[in-house]
Amino acid sequence: MLTAKDEELDKVLGLELGADDYMVKPYGLRELVSRIRALLRRAYGDLAAPSDDEIQRFEGLEIDLTRLEVRLDGAAIDLTPTEFRLLRYLSARQNVPVSRSSLVEAVWGYESDVNSDRTVDVHIRHLRQKIESDPAKPTRIVTVRGIGYKFQGQ
Repeated sequence: MLTAKDEELDKVLGLELGADDYMVKPYGLRELVSRIRALLRRAYGDLAAPSDDEIQRFEGLEIDLTRLEVRLDGAAIDLTPTEFRLLRYLSARQNVPVSRSSLVEAVWGYESDVNSDRTVDVHIRHLRQKIESDPAKPTRIVTVRGIGYKFQGQ
């Protein structure tokens, strides 16, 4: 939130109404950029850090970690930030089963016992609809009974 209101009550109210940060005008450009980078690190973890032009390739599926883009057979796939983080996390651990609770902690950044399994399942289903040729019979993101999911890289 960028504002001219500098009273403590205004700051508290702004943050409690959903602002991720609160800056009072006038502000320095370097401070603004630093705060944006901090928010990106919290939202995307290691994905926000500068890196080389790294692209993971799996039989027609390309995950561009620098541009935060995914392509399937050359066509761009529109993923939400959460779907991208989920795909990135699973693909970095290909062929290794990952529990739902580990996914919640890594992708959402917290442990939650309120419908966390269902939240993961719904996001996996949406992700499968976008990257699987037959979402009903997934070959890339498969269910590991009693554990969670794994990304099968070929």
